[in-house]
Amino acid sequence: MSFKKGDPVIVVAAGPENEGTVGKTGVVVDDGALSGGDIAVKGIDGRVTEAIKGYRSYTPNQLRKA
Repeated sequence: MSFKKGDPVIVVAAGPENEGTVGKTGVVVDDGALSGGDIAVKGIDGRVTEAIKGYRSYTPNQLRKA
């Protein structure tokens, strides 16, 4: 499945670094072209947290289109 910038997505699985985010929704900000295949998603954490830590990234099989 391919994702593109702006697609709304739901987290369906998460690794240890993203524990507790399954079921959350966000919007794709990087389709994986810039990050070696991982898809960056905004809206998972609050704006302040994302401004400090950056966006969370997931593999394509950990997401589904909303």
